[in-house]
Amino acid sequence: MSSSPISYYGNDSLSSETQSYAGDHRPSTASTELTHMDSDDTLPPTCYVTSDTDSDKDLVIHSLNESLHIHKEIMERIHAEKEAYVAHLNKERHDELEDIERTKQTLEEQMDRYNKLDAAYSALRRELDSRKDDYQRMEAKFYAHVKSIRATDDDLSTIQHEISHLSSQLNNLCMGLKAKMDPQAGSRFLLDRYHDQRPLFKKYLVNSSKDDGDDSSMLLESRHITMFTEKLIMELLVEHIFDQPLHIGVSVNQAYDKVSTWMRKYNEDWAQRFRQQMSALLANQAQLQDERESIEQANADLVDVILQQLGHIYPELQNQAGDYLKMQRKKIDTMVTRAARLNLAIKGQDIEIKHQDIAEGGVAEFDSAIMKADGKGKPEGHVLFVISPPFLAIDPNDAHHGFIIHGKVFCI
Repeated sequence: MSSSPISYYGNDSLSSETQSYAGDHRPSTASTELTHMDSDDTLPPTCYVTSDTDSDKDLVIHSLNESLHIHKEIMERIHAEKEAYVAHLNKERHDELEDIERTKQTLEEQMDRYNKLDAAYSALRRELDSRKDDYQRMEAKFYAHVKSIRATDDDLSTIQHEISHLSSQLNNLCMGLKAKMDPQAGSRFLLDRYHDQRPLFKKYLVNSSKDDGDDSSMLLESRHITMFTEKLIMELLVEHIFDQPLHIGVSVNQAYDKVSTWMRKYNEDWAQRFRQQMSALLANQAQLQDERESIEQANADLVDVILQQLGHIYPELQNQAGDYLKMQRKKIDTMVTRAARLNLAIKGQDIEIKHQDIAEGGVAEFDSAIMKADGKGKPEGHVLFVISPPFLAIDPNDAHHGFIIHGKVFCI
């Protein structure tokens, strides 16, 4: 049994909604299914007929829901990022404010410390200025006190210069006498004066080609005679001036030497001060009274001794009425006076200044620390003769305080 196709609607509401929707929109052609039922077939359950429009609607709604959901997620994410960024900015600002506060506090602490240091510095400057004033007053008193003790106003630097100047003056004197030299008479005199060293003269200073075996006929070269003239005068100055216990011509020389030697056994500082006081007394008081004449006489006697010794080498100096003798006497007198004044300055110093003995005859080796070789001999080797001794001023308490005037030596 066949039947015509029939459309079934599940309920009235669906039918009314469909009709309402159909009233607004043109319905699409719906195809119906033709159901063939046999006689024994039963009626199937209610069947719903859906259109393409319903599917589109559901799809649009679903798409809108998904779009809304995505939009919501985007908005939530943007809002979360915004909140995180704002929180980060707030944290950075908070950290910056804390850094500024800490920096401000540090600056305040440093400023406070600077003010304290500045106040302490100002106080120290005031104290330093006060100490400087005190030191200057003490220094002035000290120098006034030392000046009252020292025999002269000389210090180590001026004494060093004076010794060097005296040596140069002596060398110039000997070079000036060279024109009046008698080589034969001078050689005989020097060989007699240094008779213990005749073998050294013969071996190192006499020309072997002119040596006939007779010591009395040995002839020294003029340059060697000039060298020994300088040696002779320096030896006389050292003996009569620098080696005196106190000063040339002073009546208490021997007494002072005994007291000073005794005092050194017990107190070196007292002996040193005693030497300074005696030198100051001699320079400032004694020379103005009874000791002055004896000192001047001793100086004149030394000049006579030097001229008498030199007369054997330079015969022109034996002419008592000659102008040449007067001229040379004046030079030697000036040199002796200068050496005597230098001796007083040396004796008045805080440290001891003395000449050092050097063994002659080729015994001592050349020592560049205290010697300089004369140009007439070898630049080094062994010391044959000492022309002028070295002068040493050494402070035992300060290695940098003092000086050394090199001695002039003839080396072989």
